[in-house]
Amino acid sequence: MNRRYIVALSFLLAFGLIACAGGGVTETPPVFVTSPQGNRVEALAMTTPRANAAAIRLRDGRVLICGGTATGQIGGVLSSAELYDPVARTFTPTGSMTVPRTGQTITMLSDGRVLLTGGDKNAGYRSQLASAEIYDPSTGTFSATGSMSTPREGHTATLLRDGQVLVAGGSPNGIQTTGSAEVYDPASGTFNRTGHLHQPRVAHVAALLGTGQVLIAGGGRGGMPGGYISYDTAETYDPATGRFTTVFAHMKSDRVGAAAVRLNDGRVLIVGGKSGKVIVGMRTLASMAPLNTAEIYDPELGTFIRTGDMSAPHYLATATTLDNGNVLVVGGWTIRGPIVVGMRDAEVFMPETNVFSHVGQTNVARLTNTATLLNDGEVLIAGGLADKALVTASVEFYSPRQHRFLMIPESSGGASSTLAQ
Repeated sequence: MNRRYIVALSFLLAFGLIACAGGGVTETPPVFVTSPQGNRVEALAMTTPRANAAAIRLRDGRVLICGGTATGQIGGVLSSAELYDPVARTFTPTGSMTVPRTGQTITMLSDGRVLLTGGDKNAGYRSQLASAEIYDPSTGTFSATGSMSTPREGHTATLLRDGQVLVAGGSPNGIQTTGSAEVYDPASGTFNRTGHLHQPRVAHVAALLGTGQVLIAGGGRGGMPGGYISYDTAETYDPATGRFTTVFAHMKSDRVGAAAVRLNDGRVLIVGGKSGKVIVGMRTLASMAPLNTAEIYDPELGTFIRTGDMSAPHYLATATTLDNGNVLVVGGWTIRGPIVVGMRDAEVFMPETNVFSHVGQTNVARLTNTATLLNDGEVLIAGGLADKALVTASVEFYSPRQHRFLMIPESSGGASSTLAQ
C-alpha cells in the first residue's frame, strides 16, 4: 500500500487556506543543473506540471504518476498520466485516466494493477468523485471499475491482507465529512459497505498493522457549528468482523493533514499536520497551527508515544520509508506574505533512537508533491506547489548514501546526479 495522506487541493481552497495573488497558478520556470560535461542544461522534469497528483512504484520498477492539478484553477485538473523509467531516466506519457482527478488515492493491488479512488474533478464545492478506476501496467491503460457509495476526497485507501482495499472517511462535497467506509473487491470490481467510523474523519491517516487490522488516526471534521475541528482520537478496523473499534489511548496531539508510515518493527510513525489547539499562557486558542511534533503508535501496548521533534513544522508533507528502515519527511505548507507556498525543509526519522535528523533542503520548494521509493534506494520527489504558489514539473532525488537531494540533467542517459545550480 502506497498512500499519500494529504488533503485535496480543492479542500484547501474550500477552507480558504490558499489565496493566490494575481492571476493563475502556473508552472515554475525551468530548473538548470550542471551536466557531467560541465554544461548548464535544463534539469529532468515530468512531461507536465502537477500538484496533488498520485504516484506509485510498479512491480517492474517504473513509477506511475497520474492526475493532479496543473494550475490550481477551475479547469486545471488533469486526466493525463506518465511513467518514470529509472533505467532510462526518462518520463513518458501513458494512457489517460477515464476522468480528471486530483487528490485521489492510489493503491497497488495484489495482482500488480493499480486502484485509483475518488478525489476531485475540479476546484470547488461538490466536485468530489465517487468513481474509481484501474491502471493495468501490461497495457498502459486505465479503465473504469465499480463506483463507491459516496464521493470522497481526503479519504484513505488501505490494502488488506486478503487483497481487498478498505476506503474510509473523507469529504463528499469539500465541506462536510463522512464516517462511512467500504471495501473494494478486485475480483468483482465492486465496492461493498462495511462498518462505520466512530467519528467522521477527513485528512486522517491509515496504516495496516501486523495483526491485519487497520489503524485510523487523527484527521478532522468540517461542517460543524463551531467551524472545523481536528481530532486526537484513533480507531482500528478489523476485516474479520467489518467493524471499527475505538482506541482507548488518545494521540499526543490532535492532527489533521499529517503523514504516517508503518515502521519495520510494526509500530506506526505519525508526523506533522496541523493542530486546532494552540496554548497561549493558560488559554487554549483554536488557530490550526502547523506541527513540528511526531508520535508513534505501539500496537502491542495500544498507546501513542511522542518522539523527538522535527526541525520544522510539516503540514501536508510526504513520509517515505527508506530501505534502511529510516523515514524521509519532505516538504509541506508554509505562508509567504498573503499566499501559501511549498517549503524546502526535509528530515529523516531514525526508529532506533526515535529522533529526527535534518538532511538539508530540497532544490525546489514543494507542497502536495509525490515521493516514491525506487528500486535503487533513492526517492523520487516530483511536482507540487513551489515558490510563489506555482505548480512545478521539476523532479529531484533523495540519496540516502549522500544524505542530500540531487537533480539530474534532462536526457542524461543515466548519468550520475548533480546538485542544482
